[in-house]
Amino acid sequence: MKKSPVRTTVKSASTIKPRAKPVVKTAQRTKAKAGRGETNGEALRYSAPALEKGLDIMEFLSERAKAYSLAQLGEEMGRTKGEIFRMLVVLESRGYVERAADSDDYQVTDKLLRIGLRRPQYRALTEVARPFMDRFALDTRYPCHLAIASDEQIVVIARAESPDLVGVTVRVGYRQPLLETGSGRIILAYMEGIQRRHVLAMLTRSNPRLDLKKLEQDSVAIRERGYLLEPSRIMEGVYDISCPVRGEGNEAIVAALTTPFVRLVTNRITKEQVAERLGEAAMAISARLSAL
Repeated sequence: MKKSPVRTTVKSASTIKPRAKPVVKTAQRTKAKAGRGETNGEALRYSAPALEKGLDIMEFLSERAKAYSLAQLGEEMGRTKGEIFRMLVVLESRGYVERAADSDDYQVTDKLLRIGLRRPQYRALTEVARPFMDRFALDTRYPCHLAIASDEQIVVIARAESPDLVGVTVRVGYRQPLLETGSGRIILAYMEGIQRRHVLAMLTRSNPRLDLKKLEQDSVAIRERGYLLEPSRIMEGVYDISCPVRGEGNEAIVAALTTPFVRLVTNRITKEQVAERLGEAAMAISARLSAL
């Protein structure tokens, strides 16, 4: 059975509605390339149709909450089953997609995430953060996770488990929209310069009604407080407690150290005390990163 990204003793489910059927057209991809500074001539000159088909499949599956059959993929993507089948055979053999445990439907694996985390900046981040995260979990008996921005989403790249048998954790590779999580809101609050403008541009394209003035006010308030503590926008009864992790060494890093807080009768520590401990861990990680 497919693993749930959120583990908790209280069962909860989140239904993610699939987007409208996307027919990925070469003209749209060419336009996107032109937006990155490439001319139409350059985009066409360096076109690789087979590679684009494989990437289309990967991107499609990564945005869905369920596995898809060969026929469903062909219909949804506007391609023949023959085209899709050949791509899937190669992607499956290389470990980028896999069959769901209870069917022959296809789902994306976390191989691309693992490849991305081999980048020196992210490898250093997780290696530095690990002992501080483990210490926080042991001292407070609450789990925590480390997240970074990935376009308009956050992605969890490391976690530390609570020694208790009861709690709420998220798995490595878990993704959610940036503005729907404490991690995403803390990351955005501390983003600067080109990176912040790039993310805001993507967010406004997805939601033209996004109130940028209100978003900036929220970011200022978060920076003044130094952390975020608010009810989760995804799970009822849970508080998001998030603190910024910043590295100012060879390559600037903005990440979020977060714990999902649920008050337990067996653990009397308050959410404010947890926020203080989490802030100490985040500052220690940031100091170590900046010294690299």
